[in-house]
Amino acid sequence: MTNETHESGCSCPKGDRILTHTNRKPVIQTPPLIEVAKEDEPLYRKLIAEAKAACLEAYRPYSQYNVGAAVLTFDGRIYRGCNVENCGYTQTKHAEEVAITSAIVDGALARAQAAGLSQFEVFLAIAVYAPKGSDPWPCCNCRQSLCEFGFDMHVIGEGPNDSILCLTLGQLIPHPFPIAEVLASVRGER
Repeated sequence: MTNETHESGCSCPKGDRILTHTNRKPVIQTPPLIEVAKEDEPLYRKLIAEAKAACLEAYRPYSQYNVGAAVLTFDGRIYRGCNVENCGYTQTKHAEEVAITSAIVDGALARAQAAGLSQFEVFLAIAVYAPKGSDPWPCCNCRQSLCEFGFDMHVIGEGPNDSILCLTLGQLIPHPFPIAEVLASVRGER
């Protein structure tokens, strides 16, 4: 087989695919877990219990994969959500999105604004539970949806031996889309 040089300058055997030589195997590491304060444990355990209860309500005829979520607002309210599948798949609603939407529909953003808080201070934590899953970390779609409300929110779930796993959303998205900058720009503040 002879080599062929492509417009990109890459040389490869004629008829084969083009290959680049730059490393495609980055080191992927889970960030260090946050230790949950003893004072927060009862509240976070309640949030996890609410996520577990929510997963039982999931509508999942296609995947048979239940997911529940529960979000904690700045004023101590908890809102639950579960996955709601759709045969069109892209119309499926994820548990985290449903929980956040439920809170917004109930006035969480308006209450926060009345208290002098921004949208980035409304949600303190979200618990995620999937009985078939191995960890509580949201999918990339949900991570992006949650980013709309800040990167400081705790993402929690149940770990081995009844432990509480905890990371911030910012740890799960180390190079996020800069939503605060985008909002400042569209509001003419930048």
